Amino acid sequence: MNKVILDTNYWIALKKDPNLFKEFYEVCASDDVRVYFSYGNFIDLVKADEQDIMSKIIVGIADYCLPPTPTDGDEYPISSNPISIIPDDEFRRFAAEQTRHLGMVETLQYIFRSSDWEPVDEFYTSIEEYRDLIQEYGYENLKGLAFKDHLKEQEDGDQLVLHQHELDIVELVKGEVYLQRFQEMDSNEKPDANDIADLEICTQAILSDCNMLLLESKWVNIELIDKVVETIEDGIKPRVYDDFDAAISDLKDERK
Repeated sequence: MNKVILDTNYWIALKKDPNLFKEFYEVCASDDVRVYFSYGNFIDLVKADEQDIMSKIIVGIADYCLPPTPTDGDEYPISSNPISIIPDDEFRRFAAEQTRHLGMVETLQYIFRSSDWEPVDEFYTSIEEYRDLIQEYGYENLKGLAFKDHLKEQEDGDQLVLHQHELDIVELVKGEVYLQRFQEMDSNEKPDANDIADLEICTQAILSDCNMLLLESKWVNIELIDKVVETIEDGIKPRVYDDFDAAISDLKDERK
């Protein structure tokens, strides 16, 4: 079974190129392929044009939704209901009532039309602070700070040690994705709001045991997924692509 996640640029490519959509749709029709629509895709696309068309494409291709990543936990939920992509509990209940007689396409269109997303100002400040800390003190020290609730004194009491085995998988993966990103930031680099969506997609790809991830070249080039999985015991690394044609070709080959 191939479980596939697309970075948002690849979803948009399906809208721009009908032939690509047809080819990908046909290969995804196989019982051996499942496509996930990530919350990271959603927060990207609420800012995009032509959401009604995108809704039709997403419903035509995606089998499941990946709701917003929780802060902790040992399991990550996967849903067949697009309502689950809404992060706010109260609005999610309201939207479920408003769309209960609608089809999947109309439900997703409603969610897009009713939603908005922008990072809070504290996001930019926090990113810059963590970037500066990791450049001054290094990855291991910042990791200790990020997971400080799991630091324990050694018997001699001279040093604190991170007990990583006590971390639940959601907290560990989510934290590591950001830590690896901080390591790659230039000292003068400004935080990019689009990074939140991309890092959410990377986090969910690992947590959902996705085995095929189409990702922006900048994340592929710094081997972000590889570096995160290396820090996780028994972590499953998805095959990472930055070329749609190569991914489709591999899916076709595996059907033979």
